Amino acid sequence: MAFTVEEFRDLLEILRTKPEWKEALRRELLGEELLSLPALVRDLVKVVEEMNKRLYRVEQDVTVLKADVAELKQDVTVLKVDVAELKQDVAGLKQEVGGLKTEFASLKGEALERKYRERPFVYFRRIVRKPKVLTDGELEDLLSEALAEGALTEAEVEEITRLDAVIRGRRLSDARTVYLAVEISAKIDRHDVERVARRAKLLEKIPGVVALPVVAGEALTVEGADAVKQVGTWAVTDGKLAEIGASSG
Repeated sequence: MAFTVEEFRDLLEILRTKPEWKEALRRELLGEELLSLPALVRDLVKVVEEMNKRLYRVEQDVTVLKADVAELKQDVTVLKVDVAELKQDVAGLKQEVGGLKTEFASLKGEALERKYRERPFVYFRRIVRKPKVLTDGELEDLLSEALAEGALTEAEVEEITRLDAVIRGRRLSDARTVYLAVEISAKIDRHDVERVARRAKLLEKIPGVVALPVVAGEALTVEGADAVKQVGTWAVTDGKLAEIGASSG
């Protein structure tokens, strides 16, 4: 039996007045899955809205994080500048300390030399009698005469004048006049011993001069003590004659 237009219109009218019939018909036509679609869409919308809220919060957090990172970068830049300045200050301080150490060492060396030069009897009486430090004038006369006679060259005279002291006295063994070629150093090392021995030999090139090499200072290094034994120089440490290598020759 065919379903006419009029019957369809009557059906629509009935459905308008009978909501429960309309709902029953919808269930028959659409099925449960399609009927539940609006609810699913509403749930999906809620999920999307919640995700949007979370995304917004994440974006806010990222914005704050970017600001924090930018501030941290500025702090790091300032820190780098401070570190660079600190390094410069430390470098300057090291230079100043180095200069002070050099100056102190120089002053200490001058004080040590002055101590031995001002009291030769106290420090050198076990090597010679009546020790006397030659003045610059006396040393100049001695060396100038040797230079004029050809006993010494200009370079050799220059080398001898670098001795810290030249002391004249009478040798204990035979009362002969001898000269002490003296090198003074706080820490006496091999270099000091070899240098004074070399300069004493130059001094002995002057006719009639007997020169004894002497190192004086606060202490002998191990290498210095070995050199004293090998070379045979006199050594005065801490104001006292050291028996190591002492020779009256």
